[in-house]
Amino acid sequence: MKLKRVYIRYEKWEDYMAGQYDNKTKESELVLIEKCKELLSTPDRLAGYMRAAAIEWKNSAAVNLSNVNRNRQAWLGQAACCKYSGAPEFITKLAWRELTDEQQATANAVADKVIAEWELNQGIGYAQKTLE
Repeated sequence: MKLKRVYIRYEKWEDYMAGQYDNKTKESELVLIEKCKELLSTPDRLAGYMRAAAIEWKNSAAVNLSNVNRNRQAWLGQAACCKYSGAPEFITKLAWRELTDEQQATANAVADKVIAEWELNQGIGYAQKTLE
C-alpha cells in the first residue's frame, strides 16, 4: 500500500492550536532553547514526546507525516518540543543548531523510528519490519 497524502485545513491542526507556529513566546527564549536542547539530546524522553505528538495530534500528524516530501524528522522534533515546553518551531530550530552532530544524528534516528511506527499504525507498507 502506498502512502496517501492527507490534507486538512490548518485550523484543525493540533500543533497550530498549541502554538507551534507562533512567532513570539510567553517564556524567555533562552529558557525555551535550553528546554528544547535538553529534550532533543535525551533519546528516550524525545521518543516519548514524539510518539505523543504522533498519537495525540492526529490531524497534524496525518498532514505532516503523510507528506514524504516534507522533513518529517524536523516536524516530529518541533512537535515534541512544543508538547514538552510550549516552544514554537523557531525556538526548536535555534536549539537544534546548538546540538552536536552526534546529538542531531541520534535525534534523527529516534524520529525515523517513530515515523516507521506511525506508518505501521496507519497500515502503510513503508515500514515492513517489526520495530523494537
